[in-house]
Amino acid sequence: MHKLSDLRAGDVMIFLAVARCESVNGAARELNITPSHVSKAVARLEDQLGIQLMVRSTRGITISDEGNRLLPQLTDLVQRVQELDRRGDVDMAIAVAAPSYMIGACTLRIAEGLGGTRVRAIEMAPAHIRMLAARNLFDVCITLAHERLPSSWVSTQVGEMRRSCFAPPSLARTLGLQPVSVDALRTVPFVLPVYNANGVYVPVDDGCPLTAAQRTAGHEAPTMALALEIASVTRQVVFGPVLAAAPFLADGRMVELAIEGWDLRDDVFVACNVDRVRAHQQRKIIEAVRAVLAT
Repeated sequence: MHKLSDLRAGDVMIFLAVARCESVNGAARELNITPSHVSKAVARLEDQLGIQLMVRSTRGITISDEGNRLLPQLTDLVQRVQELDRRGDVDMAIAVAAPSYMIGACTLRIAEGLGGTRVRAIEMAPAHIRMLAARNLFDVCITLAHERLPSSWVSTQVGEMRRSCFAPPSLARTLGLQPVSVDALRTVPFVLPVYNANGVYVPVDDGCPLTAAQRTAGHEAPTMALALEIASVTRQVVFGPVLAAAPFLADGRMVELAIEGWDLRDDVFVACNVDRVRAHQQRKIIEAVRAVLAT
């Protein structure tokens, strides 16, 4: 019994792209997804329809006779879905989830890039992004690692982000000439990250080479912005992305500390649910985040 109730419009669109391009790789480039994602989508559609849509050979792929017979119907199906989508565009929004500093830095650029499409900005911790991606609570996420997401998601590396330590100028002066030794860093209090999960306060691994246990504990805060605000008036140190500290560095409330032996960088990824975000929207979002990282 074929599983037509599970038919995905996104899979049909991918198959139609393969038919247009007469190539898996060509369809992948057109849709801004990986060839593996294209192959999986077509295989899933073949399973649901109970027929072979593509014939593979050493010379590439061709559309099967059964696939060619279905092309008009599948094209009509996609056109009807797109028409429904256009009617609902006024209420449609693309939900973008990212840590607080990323959502703050990127939302304006993304909104400008997407033009008339509404953007729903969602501040979310990385651990929650991983956990909730399969629940369709958001359509796009920005992460500092290549997260394991459901098969309908495609991740694109868009750049890198440097992480460092930041302190008020008065505290930086007491630490002496830079680079500061790791041993000296152990003696100053850090504002440490903490999240509230169902009423329970959970400490967070922020990726600092000094674990929380190896640092002097200071105040705690759920976001980088709040941590930097607290540190700027209480002579404490914050570890995190340079992007998050940029406004504080610009107005002089905080300075970056060079630490002996530290040059910490993370790859930044934009992941999109290709069943919910169109190819041209994916490209605009990726371009927007790249522009933010470039500045």
